[in-house]
Amino acid sequence: MSILVALPIELLYEIQLFAASHAFPQTCKSLHEIFRSSPPSYRAQYLIACVELSPVRDHIILTKILRYPICNQDVLEAYLRMTKVDSSRRWAPELPRRLFRSLVSKSSTSSKSVMEQRTDRDPPLPFLRYLYSCPYLQPPNVNSHDGYALTKAVQTGFIPLVRFLLDHGATPDWKNNLPVLIAIHRKDLSLVRILVERIDTAKSSQDSKPKEKRRKLEDRVTVTPEMLRTAVKCRAQDIVEYLTREKGCIPDMQTLLLMR
Repeated sequence: MSILVALPIELLYEIQLFAASHAFPQTCKSLHEIFRSSPPSYRAQYLIACVELSPVRDHIILTKILRYPICNQDVLEAYLRMTKVDSSRRWAPELPRRLFRSLVSKSSTSSKSVMEQRTDRDPPLPFLRYLYSCPYLQPPNVNSHDGYALTKAVQTGFIPLVRFLLDHGATPDWKNNLPVLIAIHRKDLSLVRILVERIDTAKSSQDSKPKEKRRKLEDRVTVTPEMLRTAVKCRAQDIVEYLTREKGCIPDMQTLLLMR
C-alpha cells in the first residue's frame, strides 16, 4: 500500500478512472484524503467512467449520476460541460433519496431546536434550487420514490423544504396521505394546512387593489376520516376542529366512539 501512496497523484487519478472503483479511495486513510481533495472536474470524469463501465439506458443516466454522494452542484456542472447534451434530449431524473436521508429526526426532543433553526439556505435546498433552475437539465421528478422527499421534509418539520417541494409539484397523497398523517402526529396544525391547502402566490397586475380577494384554489388532498381519526387519537384538538369545521370532514363510527 505504501507503494501506491508514493505514486504521483495524477497517476492515482488515472488508476481510479480506469478501475472506476468506489472501494479504491477507501483502501487507506492517505488515499481517502487524496481523492477527497480531488477537483470537481476529476469527479465528473469519474462519474462518466462509472456510466461507461456499467452502461445504462439514456433515460436513467442522470438518475444514476445524481445517486453518487460526490455529485454536488460543482461536479454536476462539470459533468454537463463535458457531456454537452442538448437539454431537450435529456430525460427528467429521479430525485435521489440520499439528499433527504439525513433529515430523519433522531429524537423528537433533540431535533426540535434544529428544526426551528432551518432556513432556505440549509441543505439540501441550495442544490435543489440549482436542479430545478438549471437550463441544461429537465426538472427532476419531485414525487420520486412515492413522495419520499416530501415525507422526510414533513417528518422533520423542515418548513422551507416542504414549501419548496410543494411549489415544484409535490403531492401529499402518496401512501394513503402519509405526509399529512405525519404532520397530524406532530400536532402541527400549520403544517397540516400547508399540505392540504393551496395558496395562490401569483402576483396579479391589480395588486394595488387592497380589497381584492385572494383566488381560492382546490385543496391538494381531500381530507379523509382517517386523518380525523388520527387527530383524535393524537389528541390534537386544534387539528380536529380544523378538519371538521373548516374542511367539513364527517367522522365515521369508529372516530365517534373515540370522541366520546
